[in-house]
Amino acid sequence: MPETPSQSPNILFILADDLGQGDVSCFNPHAGWHTGHIDALAAQGLRMTDSHATSSLCTPSRYAALTGRYNWRSRLKSLVLPGDSMALVEADRPTLPRLLKDNGYRTAVVGKWHLGLDWHLKDSGNDYDAFGLSADEHPEPANRMGRNGDFAARDMWHVEGLDIDYTQPVRRGPNQVGFDYSFITAASLDQPPYVYLENGMPQGVPSVFAGDQFNLDRVTDSQQQQIQKGPMVPGYDIGRVASDFQARALDVLDGFLADPDTPWFLYVPSHLVHGPVIPDAEYRGASGKGPYGDWVLQLDDYVGQLVDRIDAAGAGGNTIIVFTSDNGPSGVAGFETLAAQGHDPSNGWRGHKSDIWEGGHREPTVIRWPGTVAPGTTSDRTVAHSDLFATFAQILDVAVPEDAAEDSISNLPLWLGGDEAVRPDLISSSGGGGLAIRRGDWKLEFVTTGDGMDVPKDPHTTTSYEPAQLYNLVSDPGETDNVIAAHPLLVSELTELLAERIRRGRSTPGPDGVNDWPGPDGDWHQIGWLSDAEQVIDDARHV
Repeated sequence: MPETPSQSPNILFILADDLGQGDVSCFNPHAGWHTGHIDALAAQGLRMTDSHATSSLCTPSRYAALTGRYNWRSRLKSLVLPGDSMALVEADRPTLPRLLKDNGYRTAVVGKWHLGLDWHLKDSGNDYDAFGLSADEHPEPANRMGRNGDFAARDMWHVEGLDIDYTQPVRRGPNQVGFDYSFITAASLDQPPYVYLENGMPQGVPSVFAGDQFNLDRVTDSQQQQIQKGPMVPGYDIGRVASDFQARALDVLDGFLADPDTPWFLYVPSHLVHGPVIPDAEYRGASGKGPYGDWVLQLDDYVGQLVDRIDAAGAGGNTIIVFTSDNGPSGVAGFETLAAQGHDPSNGWRGHKSDIWEGGHREPTVIRWPGTVAPGTTSDRTVAHSDLFATFAQILDVAVPEDAAEDSISNLPLWLGGDEAVRPDLISSSGGGGLAIRRGDWKLEFVTTGDGMDVPKDPHTTTSYEPAQLYNLVSDPGETDNVIAAHPLLVSELTELLAERIRRGRSTPGPDGVNDWPGPDGDWHQIGWLSDAEQVIDDARHV
């Protein structure tokens, strides 16, 4: 087994947006296209086939990846943040970039943030006149998601960003959680406000109200090239965002590579392949399967550009490259059209983005670290994005603080070629906030549906939160045979295990942690099945 080098390695963490495991050809031999650059990365390193985002939606899964804490412990119990939300990551919470910065790393993020920002707000409130809108036609709800400490997902206002003073830097964002440099959009490619931010400062003042719809169809491909209406900087070109951010990521990388004596951490949360699906002209037609396939190949080429830049500088041997995705594929990809062409973005797993089923959160994960991670290897052991914190802490031989990374377990033994399981269990969450616990081959889901974004075909079908679906992922990887009635003892064991993980505020050894409350009028009905739910909820409310 290779030994861990003593020198602090550089780290490139590429996080794709809405990329399914089946979209990467080294994970899916029946893929409709060939992702040559990602495949080459896998051939030079480790392919992890049972790797999971902690949530099947992007804000929560990004929270877990950067904090090492399950997202459902945070104030956000379901859904994602609007682009004008306040910051989700707690002010005093240790983060992965802060851990690395404290240990001598230069740190940067270039891409989609989507973890909220403490915007500088106008004293006068919403400036309807600046955007030619009427307050009567767009009344603000009493409780706004992501504002005034309220992360309960009941009032998602469709008009976002009207009360922000874009001439002022944000009070809290990436630079306040450990990044030396940041170049971001607040949220997804199709979400306002449409303005770039560099080190917290908006790069221009939105003065036009642009976009196609207030409430986009994000379940089908009916609005595949459309964006949500909202404030936009004059001249903002949605078709240039991907290339603009790729160019900036390469520039930042070049700056890091120019100083080989100082280790660096570059986080690239790509806007691809989230909607709108608008591949650049040079990639159109590349897949032969339509715009979504071309969009995936544009991402693949971007990965290759970053890797080639590192290798050309002679830094490949001392750079860890982590590639993965934030959640499963979105319906914006056009599942029916792709299926007719023989392509399955979920790679045979049931479900998609937002679902509790495997297709919602099982991700294509590749690790390259020449000389340490053996090339062309595969691990089928269960891991999670939240594990990055503990993994890098072990690589640096530094202790994880007792109040940090409560749900992070080092994957380094697997990276070094070991085959023993590192995780005793894994907890996943759906878009609706339902939970599932995985132990070995078994997965118990505490929802009666997929609890995702799909509208049930039966209007009388609603989601209940209770132990409702049990699957053996070895004998039934498609999660089609619910055997919950046949295994009452196992259901009881897994239910109590999840209950214990929730009550303790952590799933790793150490002092008990806490679970956060979503806001003044929030709730946490997704854990109502707990025998002591009222006490657990009361504890969270009074932290």
